[in-house]
Amino acid sequence: MDIFTRNNRSTQDDHFSDLMFGRKAEPELQKEESKVDYMQLMVSVETLMGLYDQYKPTIQKMNPLITKFLNKD
Repeated sequence: MDIFTRNNRSTQDDHFSDLMFGRKAEPELQKEESKVDYMQLMVSVETLMGLYDQYKPTIQKMNPLITKFLNKD
């Protein structure tokens, strides 16, 4: 096997190329990732914001305690 002709072929088990350059992205996977349910995403964001607003006073009360603990020398 000649080193000059070997480079013209690409095999599935070429571990060196995978290590150095990474694997090629599959086009099918990119299409599946682009399917996003925006309504479900907005519901999730709204839920997270509601929880943050609910726990915000507790977080503000604990902030000096946490700061004191972290700045302890």
